Amino acid sequence: MLYELRDRFTRWLVYRQTLASLRRVPDRTLADAGISREHIREHARRASQHH
Repeated sequence: MLYELRDRFTRWLVYRQTLASLRRVPDRTLADAGISREHIREHARRASQHH
């Protein structure tokens, strides 16, 4: 149970850090990477699931 809690916290932390990083990226750079601003949360969620 402790391992599961740690893993969930780690995934949440990666999500928050990725979300914050992507929010700082200019729209043009996001577009060049094929990411729209409205899909930032989805990309951050995917990144946290692969961690």
